[in-house]
Amino acid sequence: MMIEQINVNTELFQWLNKKTDLNSSQVDLVDGFIFMLKKINHHKSIRLVDDKKLHPRFWRSHDRTFGYELMKQKGKNRVAHLYQFYIDVAFAERLVEVRLNSVVVTMKGREYLLKNRDEQLEVLFRYIW
Repeated sequence: MMIEQINVNTELFQWLNKKTDLNSSQVDLVDGFIFMLKKINHHKSIRLVDDKKLHPRFWRSHDRTFGYELMKQKGKNRVAHLYQFYIDVAFAERLVEVRLNSVVVTMKGREYLLKNRDEQLEVLFRYIW
């Protein structure tokens, strides 16, 4: 099965390199992705501000939770590279879909949430490597 192509901003790679702890096997890339899906699922839907773009307020709360401060570096309506990557992968994998100008988690998305951490991370890595 071919995966859908998505554009990955080089800023994401630079940021990941800075954030990677070479002494740890922990990769919090998947934690943020899971957090996004769980939050969308919990609220049942999250409003879109544009085609496949979640409201910046959603990402600012994500920023506060993980302490990344990625949204402070961008213009008011520009979504940070990591968050754009998350939503692009979620749509490419059909873990989320658009319904009535909102994004909702699909059945496939709920199944993804039940997978083990390594399987979840492997999905994200397919889009990076």
